[in-house]
Amino acid sequence: MRLGLPLMLTTSLALHLGVVLGILFGHSLATTATVATASPAQTVSLILLGSENNPDLRQPVSVIPLAASLPVTTAPSPVPEIPPAPQAKSEPTAPPPSFALEANPNAHLRALPPESILSPAHAPHLDGHNGVVFLLDVSGSMYEPCAGSTRLTFARETLSQRLRALKDGTPFAIILYAESSKCSGPLVAASPATREAAIRFINRDVNCGGGTNLPDGLAWAKQLHVGSLVLITDGDLNMKLPELLSKARDLMGPEGRCPSLAIVGISPRPHTGDGDMLKSLADQQGGTYRAENFESDTELLTANRLSPGASSTP
Repeated sequence: MRLGLPLMLTTSLALHLGVVLGILFGHSLATTATVATASPAQTVSLILLGSENNPDLRQPVSVIPLAASLPVTTAPSPVPEIPPAPQAKSEPTAPPPSFALEANPNAHLRALPPESILSPAHAPHLDGHNGVVFLLDVSGSMYEPCAGSTRLTFARETLSQRLRALKDGTPFAIILYAESSKCSGPLVAASPATREAAIRFINRDVNCGGGTNLPDGLAWAKQLHVGSLVLITDGDLNMKLPELLSKARDLMGPEGRCPSLAIVGISPRPHTGDGDMLKSLADQQGGTYRAENFESDTELLTANRLSPGASSTP
């Protein structure tokens, strides 16, 4: 009995010590950054000191093999490279057909809008004392038939001739007017480029309304402070003569203190007084008036043309 009690105490102490060591060992495994593979626990027998001759003192203990633990990998997955998109090759723009047909050395300017030439970003400051502003009537009456065409067609041709006759360096601008007005821009110096752009400018159809408001066009011309005005119209001004003369005097100034005024009447309608109104306006401002009667010229040529087989009398 004396030996039995110490032996039992020793056995109990060893068992408790084994349990404590197992708990501590299992806790240390749980705190490590490893992932254990699923495998059945291995069972071993714990042989206590002094129990070789007593098999009943052997206690089975379950142990998890350390070789089954695997480290955790945190390496990022490689990102596949995206090949750059192929860039489209820019093909050179073919010149317009007019390039090959045009002998003018300034033909390349036809590819530019007239506004970029007549109204440059940095407009030069020109002295308008020797300059001229052309006012072209583009109201509805100018589109009426006239001598197989329209009054506007003849007006454009008349103005084109005057533009081509401008001396190099002459400051000029163009105002298209009807119910409202459109100006080509500030004064620019006459040159092959600006004359060509001006002709293209007047030959484009511009919507300025169907009415006729000559005073609005004169107000635009006044802002350019030029020495000469050239008015090209059919004379259908949609206002009474006293009102026209009063507004023109207020805008241009009285005779002697106003720009010189030249009026070209494009086939004024007979028996309407349109031609007389234009002449009165020119007289008040100390200017000139000349009518170009394309219908009358056509009728005169037709009347003088001999029919086949006819002979003239001496």
